[in-house]
Amino acid sequence: MKKRRINPLNLLFRCRWARMGLCVVFSAIVAIGAHAQTQNDGESGILPPRDRNSELRTSTWSIYAQGGLSWATSVWYQELDAKRVYTLSPAVGCGVDFTIRPWVRVGVEYLWSNHCLEQRFFALDAMTMPLKTYGNYKVNYHNAKLGAGFNMMELWPQRRAQWLNIWAGTGFGYSFGSGNEYGMFFSNTQTQNGVTTPLTDGSIVLDDSEITITGNVRTTNRHEVFNTPFVPASLHVEADLNRRFTVGLKGEVDWLLNRQNIAPKCLIYAMATLRYNFVQSSTRVQRNYYEGVKKALREELEAAKAKAESEKQKRLQMEEQNGILLQQLSDCEKNRESEASVEQQPLSHFVQFEHNSSFLSPSERDRLKEFALNVTGLKLSILAEASTPGTEEYNQMLSEKRLERVVKALIEEGFTEENLHPQIAIGEKNGKPAAEGRRVTITVE
Repeated sequence: MKKRRINPLNLLFRCRWARMGLCVVFSAIVAIGAHAQTQNDGESGILPPRDRNSELRTSTWSIYAQGGLSWATSVWYQELDAKRVYTLSPAVGCGVDFTIRPWVRVGVEYLWSNHCLEQRFFALDAMTMPLKTYGNYKVNYHNAKLGAGFNMMELWPQRRAQWLNIWAGTGFGYSFGSGNEYGMFFSNTQTQNGVTTPLTDGSIVLDDSEITITGNVRTTNRHEVFNTPFVPASLHVEADLNRRFTVGLKGEVDWLLNRQNIAPKCLIYAMATLRYNFVQSSTRVQRNYYEGVKKALREELEAAKAKAESEKQKRLQMEEQNGILLQQLSDCEKNRESEASVEQQPLSHFVQFEHNSSFLSPSERDRLKEFALNVTGLKLSILAEASTPGTEEYNQMLSEKRLERVVKALIEEGFTEENLHPQIAIGEKNGKPAAEGRRVTITVE
């Protein structure tokens, strides 16, 4: 078996349609990415929740299916004059992803692909036997990998078009390959003198011996298996059709590590993907949103009612306090009027005497001193009396003595005779029989 490739294969960039497809995909990525940064959808004010990455791609699961074409590079089998259909090979797969945050996700993926190589000889070399006339080599790949993706569009987290995301991914995987090589060979031999040799151009036939010429057709079918790890690198452009479904275009290159001169160097994929996201439906999100709005409005209403009730209680308290203040004001006005009326009345003081006595007791003397301090400098009129028991002459004399005692005490407190006028002693003329008759009344003029 030949382990080394002689001529280059029909690789990805040798196909005109493949080159055109890559140019279209690259142009679409650039144009859509630029459009996603500048699109203005006229948002203003407060709107219901939109399909934002922070909502759809935070701790969410998704599954996807993918299908497209694959290429294999640096395969040991030489391809000669093959059909065009052998240039491209199908690839299908599926996977499960868990999006941790809008900018990173991890997942597992399975991918099946194959490639076919063909040898068709339009010119045969008759100098060698056996002569190969046709060859076919087909390999199936079963690739499983653990991968992580990073959303490059999250470099602009505030972009308008968050329905577009470009994921760059890598990881580690293992490839299980099984191949089959099929070949058809023609062989002509000649047997002469018991010796069998290939019958090629330039063979010599002797006349003196018996010659046997034999022709046969032989086919071979060889099976091979190889398992090798690989490192993937991918670029995945995705666009959200709605909250649940996402479509995308994916390009991936897998570098196979342990080739063993059998496995190809790289496997290249170009595929379309369809993803299903396990998220709430738009209807449920809208319902939850408006239920939240309704709850918030209800809470605001309850808060407003509580505030209004509190304001009502405060108003009632203020009205009650206002009534108390008005009552106090009214009382003050009444007191002021009462005080004014009292001020209009002449200020007076009386000195009380014991029965049949004209002497000032210590307490009465102290009261008289205090009164004198308050009316110092004012003019006073003094009226002395006696109660009715006893004779009229005696009571007159007793009232005069009481008058004399009070006048003397006032003079001692700083009053002059001119300020103590008139001074009248009337005895029992007012006819007061008890204590109210035994006093001297002093009135401020």
